[in-house]
Amino acid sequence: MFKKSILPAVLVCAMSAAALASGAVELTDPNTAKIREMLTEQGYEIAKIKIEDGLYEAYARKDGKKYEVFLNADFEVVRTELDD
Repeated sequence: MFKKSILPAVLVCAMSAAALASGAVELTDPNTAKIREMLTEQGYEIAKIKIEDGLYEAYARKDGKKYEVFLNADFEVVRTELDD
């Protein structure tokens, strides 16, 4: 019984440690500038940047289409969605 109740707690601690190790997502002027520069170099026009679900979310246009570009704390693009 004790083993079953401790496993979820251990998993939560491990996931929290991994999240902290990767760095925090903070919407500061330098971070926003870095995201804008990086995505502009890739051909995007950036409209707005915010934080959603622990990721940076950039609203952008490219080739006449709207996109939502999600980046992690290391400024790596983890997902891009077409915004209808």
